[in-house]
Amino acid sequence: MDAEAERQRGLELGRRWAEHASAHELATMVSGSFDDLSQMLPADVADHFVGGFREGVLRVWRGA
Repeated sequence: MDAEAERQRGLELGRRWAEHASAHELATMVSGSFDDLSQMLPADVADHFVGGFREGVLRVWRGA
């Protein structure tokens, strides 16, 4: 899968996860670094997926 497709997949899954997460879970993901988030997600996901996931979570956090 190419980088943009991985980022888009991460973006969508991050948004979906954040919509159902508790306030504590959401705050944990938003306050963590890229490396922290990489450790929380499965080891086999691409960096582009992690970046997209984080972006999706941040969009929900900000109300976008």
